[in-house]
Formats: sequence, structure tokens, C-alpha cells
Amino acid sequence: MKTWFTKEFMKASAVLLIVFVAGAGIGYVGGHKYAAYKFHNDYMSRVFKSRIEATTPSPPMMRSRRAERAGSERSAARRRSRGERRFMRRLERDLNLNTSQRENVDRALERHYARIRDIRSQMRPQINSIMQEIRKDVRSFLDNEQKTSFDEMVRKFEERRKRRWRKHRKHHPGDPAGQSKKQ
Repeated sequence: MKTWFTKEFMKASAVLLIVFVAGAGIGYVGGHKYAAYKFHNDYMSRVFKSRIEATTPSPPMMRSRRAERAGSERSAARRRSRGERRFMRRLERDLNLNTSQRENVDRALERHYARIRDIRSQMRPQINSIMQEIRKDVRSFLDNEQKTSFDEMVRKFEERRKRRWRKHRKHHPGDPAGQSKKQ
């Protein structure tokens, strides 16, 4: 009696299984790659569309207004933090703001962000005091070797913070948040 479960059948089954698994894997990876490609293209087309609309030539009379507005937008953008600029770009992109809406939103955000910067500058000394207390308390629980490592860690943190602050001050010279900053 001959059985159908032979060596040749096992080889053919293994090849078929390998081809099936490989096809499924390629389909899965390809689908994800295609979805990422499609998402990237859709996103980039929206970005370039907004840039093209922003740079479309305008009649000669409006050119000076547009240049004037671009200059004021640039100076306003320099005063803003990265988070503020990101939020404004998101509003422009997602809400498709027209020129007057953009200007009104820009003025409102600038007014409110100025208030936030003032509050932060007033709170900075209190926050620094609390940070000193935290460091003192943490240090009290450490042995001598850990204290040395902790002091080094704090020193590096402070250096990074000061470098970031100098960079921020270089790009935002009129920011009132930096006026009371002394350590």
C-alpha cells in the first residue's frame, strides 16, 4: 500500500509554505512602505501647495503690501519660541486661514504669549529656589561617591541649560523672560 505522505510531497509542501510565507511577508512590508510613501506624498503636496500659494506672483500694487507683511511676519516669528511658531504653522495649515484671519490670530497669540513669558519670568526665581532645595535633599541621601557623580551630573545639566539659554537670547534679544535671569 502506497502512502501519499512521501519525501517528494514533504519537499513540495515545504517549498509551497516558504513561497507563501515569503509572499505574505513581502506583501505586509510592501503595504506598510506604500502607506508611508502615500502619507509622505500627501503631506508634502499640502506643504508645497501652501508654499506655492504663498509665493504666487501678485499684482504690482499688492507686492509692496505683501513684502511689508512678510517683513512683519519675519520679525514677529523671530520673537516667538519654537513652540509658538509650530502652533501658528499648525493653525495656518489645518484651518486654512486667510490673510486677515492670520493677522488677527497672530496678534492675539502674540498678546497672550507675551503674558505667558511675563508669568514665566516672574516664576523663574521661585522655580530656581525649589530646584536648589531638590538638589540639596537628593544630595543628602547619597554617599560620597554618589555625591561626586551627582555634582558632575548637575554641573553638566547647568552647562547645557546655559548654552540653550545663550542660544535663545541670541535669537530672542527682546524676550522679557531673560531679564530677571541671573544665577
